[in-house]
Amino acid sequence: MMKLVIPDNSDPKLPKAVRRQLERPTNHKIGGIYGKPTKNKYIGSGRANLFFDDISRKKMTKRVEAFKEMGINYEYSINDILPRARLLENRGKIIEELEWLESSSIGAITAANYELIRLAERYCPSVEIIISFYTEIDTLKKLNQFARLPNVKKINVDRKIYRNLPLLEQFVNEAKKHEVGIRVIANLGCMADCARTEEHAIIKSLASIDTSSLHYAPCTFYCMRFLYEDPEHFLRLPIIRPEDLDAYESIGVASVKLVDRVNPTPWIEKVVGHYLDGSYAGNILDLTCNFTTLNTKSMSNEEVAKIDMNEIVKSRENIMKYREMLPALMQVSIDPDYNLLACDNACGTCGGCKDTSAVKYDPKRREIVLDQLRRIEDEYLFV
Repeated sequence: MMKLVIPDNSDPKLPKAVRRQLERPTNHKIGGIYGKPTKNKYIGSGRANLFFDDISRKKMTKRVEAFKEMGINYEYSINDILPRARLLENRGKIIEELEWLESSSIGAITAANYELIRLAERYCPSVEIIISFYTEIDTLKKLNQFARLPNVKKINVDRKIYRNLPLLEQFVNEAKKHEVGIRVIANLGCMADCARTEEHAIIKSLASIDTSSLHYAPCTFYCMRFLYEDPEHFLRLPIIRPEDLDAYESIGVASVKLVDRVNPTPWIEKVVGHYLDGSYAGNILDLTCNFTTLNTKSMSNEEVAKIDMNEIVKSRENIMKYREMLPALMQVSIDPDYNLLACDNACGTCGGCKDTSAVKYDPKRREIVLDQLRRIEDEYLFV
């Protein structure tokens, strides 16, 4: 059985949804949950809490205990990529939060900033440290730099190596020397080599503290357009199918993380359910946070063409609505029988493993939506 680590979207209804999944027979198991429902003021959590009010530490403790009673350990996300403890007005408050974690029932934190990891070693020594995927660990040298730190028990490795199982197994074996487990993310939906990866991580850190002050211009507009221009690139996304979890377990991967914390509870429950079962007969893109259409309304080409882009580019709210619709507008799917692990995704080009028949899309629709995305860039994103 593969251990799954699932997202906490801060919804009060989520614990009941998780319990429903625990009460039925499955091929894999939920072993952990991650999130940060408490307020982000001095250090970010890598995601903005968009739908639910921040909760107090007292309520957070009760939430953690509720999951513990189900046999699920809580991982507290403070994976802000920015070195906020360098700011003297923040440093004392961050140390105080680490000391609170030491006294709490939270057993692990996820961190991306090296200085924060070292502060945690001093101020919450009983709490395990999980290295965030924001650190982009894609070489054994990087792996060893983090694995040798005290209290580091798990490392999220970079998505570049998810489909290269022989290399990933080397990472597993190297990490074992330090008694550290390797973790991958199954359904991120992000490109392995994206020009905006670091920028995206920084924006997420900023947004987790003050999203309203930022110009709403999600980096995902970039990668979605990039992939849509050459749809065969969808086949190179580092997505792990529910059916492939056994392959990762067989090489010693300790756990598989599922995203995303900003999705509603019904979506999380559905996605977690498919991974627990180790089976999904539909479009694998629907299980990703970037390209899911599970919560969207299908539209005809005529309806897509009638979208008034003059109105869309007028406001942040309209751009947000368009972003929510975008996966349904693109209407791309991958054949469920396509073997994602047939290619190790390490060649650097799509020439040798191109199989456009496995990607389904409407060329006419693609032309319409790409034109809309260009208008968004020219009239909203970069003006």
